[in-house]
Amino acid sequence: MKKIILAVDGMTCSACSNGLEKYLNKQKGIKSAVVNLVMANTTIEYDEKVLKVQDLEEFIKQAGFKSLGEFKEIKEQSKSKKEMIKFIIFTVLAIILMYISMGHMIGLKAIPFLDPHTNPTNYVISLALLTIAFLWYGFDILKNGYKNLIHGTPNMDTLVGIGVLASLGYSLYNMYLVFKRKSS
Repeated sequence: MKKIILAVDGMTCSACSNGLEKYLNKQKGIKSAVVNLVMANTTIEYDEKVLKVQDLEEFIKQAGFKSLGEFKEIKEQSKSKKEMIKFIIFTVLAIILMYISMGHMIGLKAIPFLDPHTNPTNYVISLALLTIAFLWYGFDILKNGYKNLIHGTPNMDTLVGIGVLASLGYSLYNMYLVFKRKSS
């Protein structure tokens, strides 16, 4: 038996770590697996005659997470410039989205072109375009939620994904009603 500690990326809650731990412990050749959410790693005791490290990393991938290789030390992760630019862009988009969708509710002056009362078609199209950007930004949550649901270990990503897709479906239906009303 051999023991290894692998760094794991993508765990966001205790359901993630519990699900990964259960999934790993079911695999042939693994004697025991303990997942630590806070340290973002897993300690695996396995039979090196049956499994290789690549097999363990594949199990982690199949469970919906990403292995970052052998865990060596705690590193202070700094935000890259690209991540910071992405954060700033989506913060600005969120402010624009909030202004367009809810500004009129708190008495802010509506942009005439995007006024929901006078130009409902422009209003729903602008909101749909902004929604697509946020779906792209949060796609990893939807993907992880789906993978965990398929593996029978739903977690917070699954719950958030179901909520997002339900509200998206309802919004698309209402968008259809706006277009239907406009054409009549």
